[in-house]
Amino acid sequence: MLAIDQRESLRTLLIAAGQGGSDDDLRAFKVAVARTLSPAASGMLIDREYGLPAVAASGVLAPTCGLIVAVDRFTQPPGGALEWSELDRAAMTGDLVARGARALKFLVVWRPGDTPARRAGMVGDFVEGCRRLGLLSVLEGLVQVPGADAGDDVDAAILAAAREFALYRPDLYKTHVPTRGLGSRDEISKLSRQITDVLHCPWVVLSAGVPVDRFPGAVEAACVGGASGFLAGRGVWGPSIGQPRPEADLATAALARFERLATIVDAHARPWSEAVTP
Repeated sequence: MLAIDQRESLRTLLIAAGQGGSDDDLRAFKVAVARTLSPAASGMLIDREYGLPAVAASGVLAPTCGLIVAVDRFTQPPGGALEWSELDRAAMTGDLVARGARALKFLVVWRPGDTPARRAGMVGDFVEGCRRLGLLSVLEGLVQVPGADAGDDVDAAILAAAREFALYRPDLYKTHVPTRGLGSRDEISKLSRQITDVLHCPWVVLSAGVPVDRFPGAVEAACVGGASGFLAGRGVWGPSIGQPRPEADLATAALARFERLATIVDAHARPWSEAVTP
């Protein structure tokens, strides 16, 4: 699956590459991603602010690609890191169903020092709200360990977050590649099995923080450990932003990256139907 729900982080990438950074620039890039890559994807995650209106108006989303809509609000200064995420409860209405959504996604920040109560209400309301609307819930646990790089502290936090969020029984859980993709295949697979063991649902990896050239191997290792695929953005379309003709690069190099990842998933991932437990 493909993620193009980035907001201020995408603006920062576009500006750094000299591709502009206006709201219209964000919309144009999201439409280009949907046009070139959605025919190869089983699902595409987009935001409500820029992506959904632009993609819907352009009619470029492939009919075979399921629409996932983000219902989170970020606290993130321009050019800065994500500070916090809130559930936009008011956005969880039948309007998203009418606009073609098949699933909703909520990114929740998990930090070791935060009390679980700070997250509990939002996560519970998200999963229950999706069920009420008849939509799938995609819960993303974004782990932040202040002062820590890829290593034991981060991997322990990734597992602790998965254990906590498993209690809410989302339909799909999205998390980091163990070791942020820097470990060996066996190490990533071993840590992935630990994530698999604490969840009651399929789970997929995101690409943020993983070098683009290491992401395919990381996806394979995570799938061997029980992951059911990937829901990635920058690991697919990120390099295209720096090219002179980004849309042409999306249709060639980025599409090739995505198709390679899909082949890996087809060969090694645990089918979602086998991952659901009572």
